[in-house]
Amino acid sequence: MRNALITGGSGFVGSHLVGELVKRGIPVTVVDDLSNGSIENLQDVLHDITFVKDDISRSGFDLSGNFDAIFHLATHPRSFSLADPYRNLEVNAKGMLNVLELAKKRGSKVIYTSNSGIYGEPKFLPVDESHPDDPKTPYDATKLLGEHLARIYFRIHHVPCVIFRLATVYGERQKVNEKLNWRPVVAEFMRRVLNGETPVIYGDGEQTRDLIYVKDVVKGLTLGAQMDSADGELMILSTGRETSVNQLLETLVKITGIEAKPRHEAPIPGDIRRMVYSFEKAKRLVGYEPSYTLEAGLKRCIKWYRCTR
Repeated sequence: MRNALITGGSGFVGSHLVGELVKRGIPVTVVDDLSNGSIENLQDVLHDITFVKDDISRSGFDLSGNFDAIFHLATHPRSFSLADPYRNLEVNAKGMLNVLELAKKRGSKVIYTSNSGIYGEPKFLPVDESHPDDPKTPYDATKLLGEHLARIYFRIHHVPCVIFRLATVYGERQKVNEKLNWRPVVAEFMRRVLNGETPVIYGDGEQTRDLIYVKDVVKGLTLGAQMDSADGELMILSTGRETSVNQLLETLVKITGIEAKPRHEAPIPGDIRRMVYSFEKAKRLVGYEPSYTLEAGLKRCIKWYRCTR
């Protein structure tokens, strides 16, 4: 990989990926409209990269330059897709088409981050790539459409692509975005616990998540970019461990030593009851395995949050 383009590179996951590639000495171009990301996320590497403020969903989108790899992370949030399904479709479907057209012109490989929520309520556990799809929100449907478009361009136009469905990602720089109704569970709990506020649990808290630390996601994405054996394939990036929302809060309380009694509210429409996913295919094809336990990842998040507030 001699150079890379990262869409959504000023966002939470994208900025960690940018940092990793810069550390490896790879020239990086970031394109982002800053609707859900922040230049602050790139402050440590801004002088080492090329940053382009642009909307990947606009008609006529194009970028000059050649890119060996295009990491397509730009997306419209799942939590906002019911409120604004048209914008969701624009960003996640039309944006994907624009990225694939760019890759076709530039001879690039596309590494696409999709969503494990596409599987819906699990029919078996752990969920693997053979599980049937059952999208529950417009976001899930548009991310699935993006996957199909990637496969079509791979088969017809020979655009190399790798598709990763991500479990529930958490880590430093992940923030609540009230404007987009974006409240990732780890970031929201951490903010409330450390600020002495009451955590809110939607439903009974026994709903589970497969919580994957952002550095493990970055590892998986870079492995996918490097391995030709994974071209045209869909893989899950996960930990294979199931953690309830109640257990997550208990772990945060244990690490911080701060008591936090939650308030319960009505369940969120479209919320999935159980999430635990197998990463065996990613392990077999690209050598991916998670490195961070939940407790280790949370400790790094808490340290970062305390240093930045």
